Amino acid sequence: MKYIFLFLLFPLFSFAQFLNPSILYILSSGPSEGYERPRVVVTANNSPFVIWSKASSPKAIKGRKWNGANFDSAFDLVNADLMPTGFIGPEISAKGDTVYLIFESLLHNNHVVYLKRSFDGGLTFSDTIRVSDNSNTHKFAMPNISVRDDGNPVVSYMECLPNWTDWKQVVKTSFNFGTSFSPATDVSALAPGEPCDCCQSTLVTYENNVYLLFRNDDSNVRNTYIAQSTDNGLSFSANQDLDDINWVLNACPTSSPVGAVLGDSIMVVRRNGGSGVNELYKSNVNKDDLQKSYFSQVESSGSSLQDKVEIATDLNNFVSVWEENRNGNKDCFYSVIGSDGKSLYNGIISDTATFGHKIEPDITYGGPYLGNFSVVYTASTAREVHFLYATLTQISAVNEGLNLNNKKLIKSVNLLGENITPSINKPFINIFNDGSVERKIVVD
Repeated sequence: MKYIFLFLLFPLFSFAQFLNPSILYILSSGPSEGYERPRVVVTANNSPFVIWSKASSPKAIKGRKWNGANFDSAFDLVNADLMPTGFIGPEISAKGDTVYLIFESLLHNNHVVYLKRSFDGGLTFSDTIRVSDNSNTHKFAMPNISVRDDGNPVVSYMECLPNWTDWKQVVKTSFNFGTSFSPATDVSALAPGEPCDCCQSTLVTYENNVYLLFRNDDSNVRNTYIAQSTDNGLSFSANQDLDDINWVLNACPTSSPVGAVLGDSIMVVRRNGGSGVNELYKSNVNKDDLQKSYFSQVESSGSSLQDKVEIATDLNNFVSVWEENRNGNKDCFYSVIGSDGKSLYNGIISDTATFGHKIEPDITYGGPYLGNFSVVYTASTAREVHFLYATLTQISAVNEGLNLNNKKLIKSVNLLGENITPSINKPFINIFNDGSVERKIVVD
């Protein structure tokens, strides 16, 4: 005999929000097309623009743009003659139809940081513009980029001596849309020790403020720091160590903190292994005095490695994505975080129907339809670049699930948010067309 239990009063789902993904788009497949470390931005008219690296020879940086109904054909943003390199890969940032691409090149023994720009949403790009100094005395690596409110770019990258010592996290900013840049500012000088030598920094911008997030190395204490500029990135005058637990590690973890602004604070998410478990932690950081409100786990994983985190906001909530190995397979997971820092829903965003590992996700707000987030990741076993857009769906109060007479079932999902066909003895959630849900289990 089968028994059906409705857990309509289960409090976890009363006011939760989860990502409801669209169909999957395969943008690139195999070594000949490349599939490494995709990044995504959204240009004007909610048009996603996706880039990735082709690591096989001839090396290239590829891109595809949404045309309103699908993605246009892939094209080379950077050809092999510019010798793109770097184990982290290129970065991209956009505001409206102004798009900036930054990458590391091997054209010089000391490497070069180059920028390319587009003012038509990624349809065409300029020639390269050198960002790093023309130097025989320093090496340059791991660039990143963000766009300020006025549409101008601000960039960060690492600088060291030719023997790979004396590392610095430097920032340059532009006031003419990338034609030229200010002198480099050593932001990591504000922190003790020196920056982690293989951890890329990230940038957050708000009005005239620029925030640099970087991992430091103070006698093998590898905590996350935030530094603030109030003059568009020309100078930095304040910094804070954000971690409550010192992560003592005698090797670089190759892990970067990320952040997004909402209201008067910055949500910072980063990896910390100080407890003995490599997990992601979140902190709400005041954007004026850099004081954090808390230091808590994004989602407790017990023993698996959470890494390669990214974050976006729709100005109501944050959504963070990362890669993690659970049950012997890497997948891309997500957490919806409220403006107060509470976790509203945790789930999986990668397509579990595709065999193998899925790694290195990226996320931004916006997409083909209003109210969407755009997500990309590498299906590394399949050697493909995957794209999907996902709506942040509100799960209504549980008492709405009591009257099912006029409702249409849209789909059933498991507790990770994956689409499923319900089976015996496993809990699942029915989602209806009016936004209400019921949590059920069929017991045989």
